[in-house]
Amino acid sequence: MEAPQFPKGILPVLPVANIDETADYYMNSLQFQENFRQKSPEGQSVNAQLTLEGSTLMINLNPDKAPLEGGGVYLWVRLYEKNIDEYYNSLVEAGVNIADPIKDQFWGDRSFTIQDRNNFFIAFNQMIAK
Repeated sequence: MEAPQFPKGILPVLPVANIDETADYYMNSLQFQENFRQKSPEGQSVNAQLTLEGSTLMINLNPDKAPLEGGGVYLWVRLYEKNIDEYYNSLVEAGVNIADPIKDQFWGDRSFTIQDRNNFFIAFNQMIAK
């Protein structure tokens, strides 16, 4: 299977309690197209990427944040040129509030999440060379 493609720039992510129901709703009711649906090693859908007229949206299995007002929306920034570890260390050094420390993810990314001064969550991720 070909690796999922991520758009350059900022990717809005909607935390949801059920990926399959949400992705089907976006496709069947809102006319989005599915780019991919990702499953955990146990076979549970954990992410889906959807598009509509060139705009890309990611839905992420995160039942703890799904019921928050506004759905707990956060943003993903895909790094292509920066070294993610150096970038992470520079943010830690600058005193940035790290919500989730840097770690390797099972789907092949290395990522971390910050909480900015306005309490928005921004996740930074980079594909790990395999």
